[in-house]
Amino acid sequence: MDNKQLRNKLKKKLIKENAFWSYDKSSIVVIPDDVLIEKVLLHLDIEDVQALFYLFPKKEIKKVWQDVVLPRDPLYRNINKLYAFMFFNIEHPDRYIRYYKNKYIKSIV
Repeated sequence: MDNKQLRNKLKKKLIKENAFWSYDKSSIVVIPDDVLIEKVLLHLDIEDVQALFYLFPKKEIKKVWQDVVLPRDPLYRNINKLYAFMFFNIEHPDRYIRYYKNKYIKSIV
């Protein structure tokens, strides 16, 4: 499966999961990379998250995870711990998540 097909497959799954509930349906033609990564991390299963690593560099996925998903702690605590351990080889996920959450809070204050 090439990148375009994989991207379309993820897009279809996200639409089916209603991940774009707040978007105008007609605007879901081209999904920016960061939005696609965020929505897959939050709404799809592990196999689909693994597919992201075929589409994007690990560094880009990790950046979206740190900037968008981690600050949503504690809502996504368990999934953040799973991603930290499984995909990003972080030894102390709780400490790491707390650090990025605090960093985000300081940036908005």
